[in-house]
Order: sequence, then structure tokens, then C-alpha cells
Amino acid sequence: MRVKSEEKRLAILDAAKGVFLERGYVAASMAEVSARVGGSKQTLYSYFASKEELFVAVMLEKGATQVEPIFDAFLGSENLAEAVRCFALAFARFIAGDEIIAFRRIVYAEGAKSDLGRLFYENGPKRGWTRMAADFERAMDEGRMRRADPWTAVNQLHALCEAGPIQRLLEGSESGIDEDALTAAAEAAADTFIRAYGPPA
Repeated sequence: MRVKSEEKRLAILDAAKGVFLERGYVAASMAEVSARVGGSKQTLYSYFASKEELFVAVMLEKGATQVEPIFDAFLGSENLAEAVRCFALAFARFIAGDEIIAFRRIVYAEGAKSDLGRLFYENGPKRGWTRMAADFERAMDEGRMRRADPWTAVNQLHALCEAGPIQRLLEGSESGIDEDALTAAAEAAADTFIRAYGPPA
């Protein structure tokens, strides 16, 4: 019986990332991933049961080390405005990255045709947004934030962070965004959110 290793799993994810970015989701195959990483398809399937599962794992591996610290902006912070600004800028920089944009385009294109979108959301983004909803509820209980539905606040901050130049990146109407424009968009998103959800007078 073969023993699974973290080194092998990471090698598979790295090979799969290249295949997905080059071929897209539909044209990518488990056979090509297996050929690139070396070994048999049987070995590949012992790590990932399907192409959907492998794709989601690639996305989550890409984001895990970078996204989770971003959501720590609200952990133990007493200054809501400062935390929102830090989060908005860090989150905008992350989601504007070339690989993240490319993978999200795949999710949007394939999500309605399969379980890809649901699997990705349930195993990835939902966890971070759930943490944020709990942080917002705590801030509301402590009077540092206007009382509202925490999930509504989370969804609106998310939408504000993705509005404007990042949305245009996703739809392909712009090919890039410079740091000044990204920073301005993030600061505008944070300012709008703070005006809406800041502590009551």
C-alpha cells in the first residue's frame, strides 16, 4: 500500500495549477496532470478523487497561506476603521493577482455547470466570511459598529472591495491595475463601509 506524502500532494497541486492555467478547466485532464507530476493516474486519484476536487484543492492551496492572515485584521482590533482599511487593501491586492483572476474566471464559467462553484465556496471563502461575520457581531455587541445583520455587512464589504477596477479585471475589460488605482479603490470601499456601519453617534 502506497503511503501518501505531503511532498507528493504539493507536487500534484503545482502540476495541476499549470495545467489548469494553460488549458482551462474543461480541456484539462487528470492524465496530463499525472504525466507532468510523474507516476500513474491511480496514484493521482488516491490523492484527489476527481478533477473538480483537484481544481478546488489548487485554489485553496493558493489562497490558504495568503488569505487567512487577511481576515485576522479584525481579530482583537478595537479600531474598526483601521481594521476595515487594512482588510480592504490586503484583500484587493490578493484578488487582483493574475493567478487568482484566472482561476476565478474558470469558477464563474464552470460553476453553473457543475458543483465547482459550490465546492470552492463551501471549502474556502465561506470560512473567512464566517469569521468576519462573527467579528462584526462582536463589534456590534461592544458598540463599535452599528447594529445590523452581520452577514449583510460582510456581503456589502465584499462587494465594495470588488467594485470598480477589480470587477473590470474579472470581466476582461481591463488587463491590469496599478498600485495607485488599487489603493484608491480599496480606500474608497473602506470609507463607504465605515460611513454605513461605523458606531452610532
